[in-house]
Parts: sequence; structure tokens; C-alpha cells
Amino acid sequence: MGVIAAAESADVVPRFAGVLSAVHVRPGDRVSAGQVVAELDPRPLEEEMRAAEAAAQRAQAEVRKAHVDVEDARRRLTLQKGAVASGLSPASALEEARLAVERARAAEQSAAQDAKMARSRANTARDHLAETRLAAPFDGTVALRFRDAGATIEARTPIVKIVKQGELRLRFAVPPQRARDLPPGTAVTATVETIATPIAATVRRVSPALDPASELILIEAELTLDTATAADLRPGLGAAVRP
Repeated sequence: MGVIAAAESADVVPRFAGVLSAVHVRPGDRVSAGQVVAELDPRPLEEEMRAAEAAAQRAQAEVRKAHVDVEDARRRLTLQKGAVASGLSPASALEEARLAVERARAAEQSAAQDAKMARSRANTARDHLAETRLAAPFDGTVALRFRDAGATIEARTPIVKIVKQGELRLRFAVPPQRARDLPPGTAVTATVETIATPIAATVRRVSPALDPASELILIEAELTLDTATAADLRPGLGAAVRP
């Protein structure tokens, strides 16, 4: 026995945790590339973005203040140089002014680093907010729906599985001793209960190792389909495979 399988499939997953506010598709629905199939509740992310942007603005204000402090420290250093040269201030005052400039520069650098991190957090929050609408990666059909609206999900949790529209494959398994008789290029026939006539297929890939669960060799074959048969086939249909 074998199964009709899509040549390509993909799970639609979020990059971050959240609450599903809507799932717009069900198994069997056709979808187009870029079509929104599910949405995460954007409200927590909107609050996070506002907080991150406010923090970034405060951090930038600290950078401006630190810059002013550096300029003021440099001005004081210039004044002290003149005062020491004229004998109005001791040499120790000049050294203290130089240290004040260095401290102001260090504070400015620290403020700039904090501002950079704050901007990064704000950018991440904006990106997350833009990614609450989850779209189909390609034209295809919804094969499975794993979650419903209201569910709390973690990052990378599958919401729906989409199989790519177009090419289908025949996948089956045989005992190791039979695999020697089915090298790539071998013609086989698949009989599907819902299709009136047998379907021709050609072996394309033979696994080099046993499947650990079944202890069988997995084989994939390319189907030869006419337009009418292709329209009736669906991923997941069982097929009896014969040489």
C-alpha cells in the first residue's frame, strides 16, 4: 500500500508566542500565495510597541543630554588650560578637567549603546506587530488545521498545514529484499479506489536505509497524470502499488 502525497507542503507558524484571534481556513480550502489564513491578537504587541518606542525616545534624549555634557566638559577643560597657564589654577585642576571630559565621553558612549538597544527592541516590536497576520507561502490546499481561534500558542507552533498546488507523488514502502527490484526508473502502477483507471508512475527515489519505525524501504514515484485524473486526486488518498 502507498499514499498520494504532495511534492511540497508547509506548516503556517508564528515566529513568536501569542493568542490566535482568528483562523480563516478549514481543511480542503484552496488558498493563494500571500492569502491571510490566521491572525494573532495584536493588542499585546501594540502595547509592547508603544512601550518600546517610548523607551527608545527616552534613550535618545539621554544621548542628546550626554552629548551636551561632553561639550560642556570640553569647554571647562579649555578654560582650565588658560587658568593654569596664567597661574590662576593649580595643575591638579587641569587634570580633573581632563578626567571630567573622559567621564562625559564614557557616559555618552553608554547612552548611545542604550539607545541602540532600545531602537532594536522597538524595531522588533514593530516587526512582530506586522507579522500577526499569517499568510500562505504558496498556492495550495489546506490539508490540516491544528489550532482554533482563542488558543494560546508558542512560537513555531503549527496552525495549519498547506500542501502545494500542482505536482503529486506516490510514496510507498517495501521490504528490503523487494527494494532491489525497484531501482529509480522502474515503472509501477497505482490503483486508487476513487479513480476508475490505474495510474502509471515511475520510481524516482529509493531510500538508502530502513525506516526505523516500519523496518521497510521508503520509495517515491512520480505520477503520470492526465488533466481529469489530476483534478480527482488529493493528497492523503491510499493507493495499491504494483510493478
